[in-house]
Amino acid sequence: MSNPIHKFTDRLQNDWLPSFCSAPHRNYPSDGFKHSSIEKLDEFDAKWFMRAIDDDLVSQSDGFFMAPRSTAKEQIFWQGAKNVTPRPITLWVEPVITIGALSRLNHEFGWPIENLGAQSKTWAFDLVCYDTTSDREIVACEVKKDMKEIEKLIKFMNQHCSNPSLESEPINATEKNAYRKVQGIRRSWPTLFWALGPASGGQVFRVSRENDSEQFFLIPTSKEELRYKNA
Repeated sequence: MSNPIHKFTDRLQNDWLPSFCSAPHRNYPSDGFKHSSIEKLDEFDAKWFMRAIDDDLVSQSDGFFMAPRSTAKEQIFWQGAKNVTPRPITLWVEPVITIGALSRLNHEFGWPIENLGAQSKTWAFDLVCYDTTSDREIVACEVKKDMKEIEKLIKFMNQHCSNPSLESEPINATEKNAYRKVQGIRRSWPTLFWALGPASGGQVFRVSRENDSEQFFLIPTSKEELRYKNA
């Protein structure tokens, strides 16, 4: 069983899914899990997710995962309608990618685990690298399940970041989500923004602010910029 997806599936069936379903506030059978949902997961992300768990970078309880600086617990399962028996359950790919990225930041880029957390304090971003001596966000990361979503995110963010804030949020749901990332950057002013897709797809950007204004530009840069520099 050397294939990462096979290993991931085995551990899901024997550990994470039973733990999630048997939690006291759920207590329902795991028979409703849709195994076809695992097909959307890339081997790369499965491997890094499991490494985060094996290296104790995240703690797990009742099917929830949490890193030291996380402001919320991550769950990797999506629950369907309650009135369907057995209740449908699918794999939620974005949190798997998020937790895997946390492991990569620790192992590949040298970030201490104490500086890493899932979900920013304002819920604007999926993963954050914090300053060593403060709560300042150095790297803000948004995770999407496929590259089409990444492309749309970047397109809409580029449309809004160099313009003043709107009086009201965009109506289109995809554009609204991207606009909220722009507003999230304006609140915390991270040095880098990482738009992350499956299998390490996506792009790292340097946040270039116009003087002290709220306007900024996203300048594409190398993933090497993610390397920990004693922030």
